[in-house]
Amino acid sequence: MKSTTVKSNWFSSLFSGFRPTPRFVRAVDLAGQWAAPIMILIVLLVAAIFAPAFYNPTNLRTVAIQFAVLGIVAVGQTLVLLVRSIDLSVSAVLALGAVIVVQTEAGNSLIVSLIQAFAIAAAIGLVIGLLVTKRGVPPFVATFGMLVFIQGARLAYSKGQASGTVPDLLRTISIEQVGFIPAALIVWLIVNLIVMFVLRKTRFGRWIYSVGGNPFASRYAGIRVDMVMIAAHTICSVLAILGGLILSGYIGYVDLRLGADYNMLSIAAAIVGGTTFTGGRGNLFGTAAGVTLLVMLLNLVVVLGLSIHWQFAMQGLVLVLATALQGFRQFLLSR
Repeated sequence: MKSTTVKSNWFSSLFSGFRPTPRFVRAVDLAGQWAAPIMILIVLLVAAIFAPAFYNPTNLRTVAIQFAVLGIVAVGQTLVLLVRSIDLSVSAVLALGAVIVVQTEAGNSLIVSLIQAFAIAAAIGLVIGLLVTKRGVPPFVATFGMLVFIQGARLAYSKGQASGTVPDLLRTISIEQVGFIPAALIVWLIVNLIVMFVLRKTRFGRWIYSVGGNPFASRYAGIRVDMVMIAAHTICSVLAILGGLILSGYIGYVDLRLGADYNMLSIAAAIVGGTTFTGGRGNLFGTAAGVTLLVMLLNLVVVLGLSIHWQFAMQGLVLVLATALQGFRQFLLSR
């Protein structure tokens, strides 16, 4: 099978006569790997000069909780991107979990409600994975269709408005601290360490990188490519619902627009952190750096007293710049 990656890349036509030196390629590769940490340092410096209130302990605690929620969702999004897929339904799954627990907790025990929420999330991820692998539906179409379906089902289930109170346990996990560390941040750390261990130390983790790097060769090598992709989407949905439960516990109520921005934010965090749309390249250290950068930027907009609309502009700018840098990296490495 002939590869068309380089020919279809617009960088190839733009720099058709360009012959990069190994030193230049190495420099760009390092820039791509360290872009997020460098930008984090710049943001910290800007905050120290123009917005000292950013370092207020109360604000830093808010940043940590926001980091934990987005960080959990971004872990799942990273897994999906690593296998050359994408999930545009995470924001809907995130909100659905909160609605299920709040609506049913009055009649069921919290444990039963949580089991229901995670079972529904796993079923959603399974359906998406089956559509992508067994029916050949493009991931963008499959997950966007699931997004619309979940939103409609959620509105029908809640009759247009979510009612009820957030269980005390979720409130405790979301807003309490263990020492000076928010409990939500500890949940993120546990999730991150588990998935990181799976990616680095297990056969399934090696399969994920192999499938993302070359699904055809992986299939010939005996790897069950479909199973790996289905598992990645299932884990992504489960983590999205976990993030939604923590977010609703932090807010204290369920809003129908809960987590509406988390599709783009989770994708942007992974891409900024070095994960590529072409799969097989990326890690959770980079994703954590991407999450840190995005959360800090969005919070800085609020601390500076700028219009909330600047948050959307900031998200788009960071995603465009990160995608351009990653595309240029891939182009140079292919040469």
